[in-house]
Amino acid sequence: MPILSNVLLATQGDEALRLSATDLYQGVTSTVPAKVVREGQIAVSAKMLHDIVRALPQGEVSITVGENRGLTIRCGKVQYKVPGFPGHDFPPLPMPVDATFAEVPADRLVELITLTHYSMSSDDTRPHLSGTLFEGKGEIVRMVTTDGHRLSKAERKVPGASFDFSMLIPHKGVTELRKLLDDVRALDKGGAPVIGIAKAAGSAFFRHDGQFLSVKLAEEQFPPYEKVIPKQHARKIVASRANLVEALRRISLVAHDKSGGVQLCIEPGLIRVQSQNPEVGEGFEEVDVDYSGDSISIGFNARYLLDALQALSHDEVSLELSGELDPGVIRPVGDDVDFVGVVMPMRI
Repeated sequence: MPILSNVLLATQGDEALRLSATDLYQGVTSTVPAKVVREGQIAVSAKMLHDIVRALPQGEVSITVGENRGLTIRCGKVQYKVPGFPGHDFPPLPMPVDATFAEVPADRLVELITLTHYSMSSDDTRPHLSGTLFEGKGEIVRMVTTDGHRLSKAERKVPGASFDFSMLIPHKGVTELRKLLDDVRALDKGGAPVIGIAKAAGSAFFRHDGQFLSVKLAEEQFPPYEKVIPKQHARKIVASRANLVEALRRISLVAHDKSGGVQLCIEPGLIRVQSQNPEVGEGFEEVDVDYSGDSISIGFNARYLLDALQALSHDEVSLELSGELDPGVIRPVGDDVDFVGVVMPMRI
């Protein structure tokens, strides 16, 4: 649909111009102050309009629609004329009719996305995994992702809130939400911007001031994630996050390209990270840890461990283990963020 490569410009009352774009799965609307001389709407190439506006000098911009839907853009001594398309050809964007918006601090959402986005599946043929489960229950807002090999869950408390929603947002929608959040925070430096969230007619809606994002939700059922998270563990190892990250990075250099496997040999007081590849070589590094239990050796994909550790910003993390074939659990130490990263083991 060629019209989808356009942005819709539509007057809104006498003092605003509304810009809208969509790919039929996501829709973005932004409203800017304007002096409206005559009402109307027109669709114009999004790329061309973006390039023109970016190149304009500072100053007031005048937009006029003439005969045959020709669009004239003026700014100071600069003038452009570009072709347009009928505004009524542009597909309507979904609207949250009668929906109630819940308000969540933008910083909370950014934090939850950062802690969970890496374990989404990139396989679009598995829509139940290639997205983020976004839930709000009471004062808790939560995000969960999994690709079948690992899982991450993060939640935050919003005092005074009363959430009651659950939605599965496709990964492209999560990407657009992150862009919206970055824009909101950049424009509101030093403030504490809040995002309105609603669910209606199979779509999720996010709004802030004049910006509005709609995302068509996945209709599939997210896996029962609580069953994947181990309820208890036999061993708990506390380590410096930075030291563990550096050891994994170094030793993963000699890991097999396809499996990326490294072995963690855990003894009282230390973790020995080691790997060997007949085609490349072998290596090991010892990391001091707080642990006094039985010894155990367990294999993991190094990248899966690194993704979880690098998403955190804490000085210390705990690694919870039971048997050699049981999942490993990563948690931050001493923080009010309820985060858990689950990584399935591998044979090495």
